[in-house]
Amino acid sequence: MTQIKVNREKMMNHAAELGDSVSGMTHHTKKNNTMSYTQCNSMTNCQEALHDLVHYVDLFGKVVQEDAIRIKQIGEAYAAKDREVGQKMQLEVR
Repeated sequence: MTQIKVNREKMMNHAAELGDSVSGMTHHTKKNNTMSYTQCNSMTNCQEALHDLVHYVDLFGKVVQEDAIRIKQIGEAYAAKDREVGQKMQLEVR
């Protein structure tokens, strides 16, 4: 078996140089809306699907809100009509 002798001071200097060079690096997974820095587009597809999901959930929320307003208006109209008919019939509508 061969023994490798390494100078501790040289290794520490090398580690410090590596640390300094890595600290200046940045990671761009989606630079300019492309995945050119990766090997596949699966992350792009996932991000687009999540974006679409959030968009459609927002649209669905708006539709549900409009329906809730319409249902409330219908309920108020029925209550007003019930009171009107009750007054004509001399009945108490609760």
